[in-house]
Amino acid sequence: MDSDIPLKVAFRVRTKDLLPLTDDAGAKVVSALVVELSAGRRTVDLVLRLRRGTEEYLRHVEFQSRHRRDLALRCFEYAARLAVRFGRPVLTTVMYLRPPAPRELVYRHTLGGSVVNEWRFGAVRLWEQSPERLLALGPGGAALVPLSGGASLSLVAEASRRIQRDAPAEQRPNLLAILQVFAEGRYTAIQLARVIPEEVAMASGLFEKVLLKGRTEGLAEGRAEAARQICVDLAKTLHPAVADRVVPVIEGCSELSRLRQWALRASRLSDVEFVRLVAGRGGARSSRRRTPRPARRSSRPTKSSRSVR
Repeated sequence: MDSDIPLKVAFRVRTKDLLPLTDDAGAKVVSALVVELSAGRRTVDLVLRLRRGTEEYLRHVEFQSRHRRDLALRCFEYAARLAVRFGRPVLTTVMYLRPPAPRELVYRHTLGGSVVNEWRFGAVRLWEQSPERLLALGPGGAALVPLSGGASLSLVAEASRRIQRDAPAEQRPNLLAILQVFAEGRYTAIQLARVIPEEVAMASGLFEKVLLKGRTEGLAEGRAEAARQICVDLAKTLHPAVADRVVPVIEGCSELSRLRQWALRASRLSDVEFVRLVAGRGGARSSRRRTPRPARRSSRPTKSSRSVR
């Protein structure tokens, strides 16, 4: 399963069912939004506006098919910008679809060997959730049963029955499609056809979104991986003395434009300038090629220009 679209849909369709997974059981859902943060065109997967008693807060839920090394920094950035935009406390939970993944994300600032600031973000490893607990959450949790490490075909069948029995008619196609997408690869099409009504699941249109996003992400990731490898090779060849400082940053970057810039400028920069460029400590000023200024013409006449008396 390469896409997190079904998980996002499940949370939007059955938000209340799934609040226990983010430790928000009992809170009232005020809104559930996909939020675009304008600066840098960052899009946050899901922001739940919740209320406990008289207090309102935001639960930022980030969905990840796999762990990324820069995720703690991204979560810190998202939380800070959401707090500024909405003026409310922000709690973050990362939903991991498959291992390996940490049990908790921590973003730290250290100075002089001591931690001066630290931000912790919750992590839910869905394969560690028991199928029984997911079924107990209602139709939303039932759709996630195949992600559980203890799932079986009989439990997928029970999840299908739970969705058909308890979910409103307009939600059933999406929830059954989510169930089928997560179950594919573990069971054959014939087995799934026996427990999930295919005609209902196919009516959701979710499969087209998953396939389209998977193809798009696959192409983009392939290009980014190739660019990363080229950039790493150039760093090791042209700047071996500082490779240990820049290679980890390059390997954690997925922005094609930035990788292209680093690769193009690698041969023109000194080691110090390249570290500054890649580590984000300012551009390398001396990398610009300067055109020599013409010599200032002297106001004093030369011998050849003196008039002959």
